[in-house]
Parts: sequence; C-alpha cells; structure tokens
Amino acid sequence: MKRREFLAGTAVAAGSFVILGKGITAWSEVDAARRAKLERIAILSLCFNPVLKRAEHPDDANRTLDILDLPAMVVARYGVRRVEFQHTDFASTEDAYLAEFKHRMEQARAQFNQINLEFRELNVSSPDPVLRAESVDLSKRWVDHAVRLGCPRVMVNPGRLEPEVRPAAFAALKAIAAYAKPKGVFITLENKDNGNPRAPQASWQVVVEAIKAAGLWANPDVGNFPNEKEREAGLRVLYRLTAGSSHCHYDPAKYSEAMAIHISKEAGYTGIYAVEADASINGPDPYASVKTILEELLRDI
Repeated sequence: MKRREFLAGTAVAAGSFVILGKGITAWSEVDAARRAKLERIAILSLCFNPVLKRAEHPDDANRTLDILDLPAMVVARYGVRRVEFQHTDFASTEDAYLAEFKHRMEQARAQFNQINLEFRELNVSSPDPVLRAESVDLSKRWVDHAVRLGCPRVMVNPGRLEPEVRPAAFAALKAIAAYAKPKGVFITLENKDNGNPRAPQASWQVVVEAIKAAGLWANPDVGNFPNEKEREAGLRVLYRLTAGSSHCHYDPAKYSEAMAIHISKEAGYTGIYAVEADASINGPDPYASVKTILEELLRDI
C-alpha cells in the first residue's frame, strides 16, 4: 500500500481528516462556514450505480465499489458524512448483515440520511388489494430495518395514485406512517412528475394531498417537475412539509439549482440537501458528477 493510500485510510478510520478537492486536509483546518454547509449535505448511493458491484453483474470490470465501502469513500472523498441508500443496496436483511452495514457506517463516522423503497409494481396504488397489503407489510419491515440501522427516514414510492385508487392508497400509506411514528421513523414521499407523458407520475399536488391525508412528510425533489412554473409553486409548498431531507440534481439546461435553493430558504427549510447525480445528464463519471453538484450546493446553501 502506498503511503498516500495509507494516510487516506487512516483519516477515514479516525474521522479527523477528509479529502476535500485536492490532497488531504485536516477537518479542523476546513473553513468553518464550509464545514457547516457540508453537515447539511448527503450523497445518494444511487449516484454511484455505474461503479457499484452488483450480484447481477459479476463480470463488469467497471464495477469496483463495494456498497459496504461506500460510506468511507463518501466521507474521505467529499467530506460529506450523510449517505442515502436504496433498499436494493442491501445484499441481505439478516441481522448479521445489517449489523455489519451499521458498523461500517459508524467506522466511517457516517450517518444514514434515508432509505428509499422501490418495489416496482408492488405499491399502494395497485388496484389489487392483496398487492397493496403486501406493499404495506414490506414497507413496515423496512421501517424495522431502519430502526436497527439508526436511519431516521424511509421514503416510499406510492405509484401513480390514480383517482380511483386514492382512498385505498391513502389508507395504506396511513397504516405505514402509523407503524413508523412510534418507532421514530419518518415516512416520506417524493414528487415524481418529470413531465414525461410516456411514464406519467402523480403530480406534486396529489403527492401533497397524500402527505396530508396519511400523516406523511415530503422529500422535495428539485428536478421532478414538468416545467418551471410548477417547480416554483411546488417547491414553495413541499419545503414546508419536509422531515428534513430534499433531493438535489444539477441540470442547468432545464432549471436553476440556485433558484430552487433560494425557494427552500424562503420556506424556512433547515434540513439536508441530498446529492442525486444522473449519468444521462451529468456525465459517465459518477465521482466527478457528484463533485459538480456538491460544489453547486456549497455555493447556494
């Protein structure tokens, strides 16, 4: 092992150094204002999908990052201590594996921001009551996993929330929230409508309706709006309904990230801004893409 690699590894274990930009910088020497901003940022594991090792892609040489090593990498490379995961990141939900996952987070001095559930057709918008019930049961199990891991938020994908299923869907979401509340876990919903007519999603107004009806919380996504008018109107509402987390992208050809952050400040938002990079927009190198979005946030928040 080279001395530089040894120093980086030691820094992560000790929690006293982080790699910010070029070289290794003592955390105590990082500008206090920048440190305060870094504490308000999380990074999604989803950003690193192109390089994460997957059981379904065992021979892909580009996949060099193990999910258990991701927390230490995020802390060391970006100085960010909060990490957000997809439920599919977890190779197992057995107690031993979850304990190891939590240990690796603690070892890196990292914290869970949120776990995002994506059960595809198994969601509360299903017209089949059996599938709705299964989605509720599975979501409750992930609430229990979040408790074991020390994760404060679980985000549920509610599906399309079509008018004919809304009463049943809202009831299902309410059951999930009622289960999570005494356990200290927030159940969140994200606005999903990106204006794609081939893959319609529930509008932000319907998401707000679901949040209020079921006693949930918003996870505002600054990118998921069909146009600028809807973005500005939606963010002003959603940022007042959060449990302290928001997803942030960087797509300057379509919208201003700075304006979205400005709206969050006007709404009195004091929570976490979670970096979500998209290879189709931000380029094929996830490490560079995350840094681009991170630096934009550090300028704006």
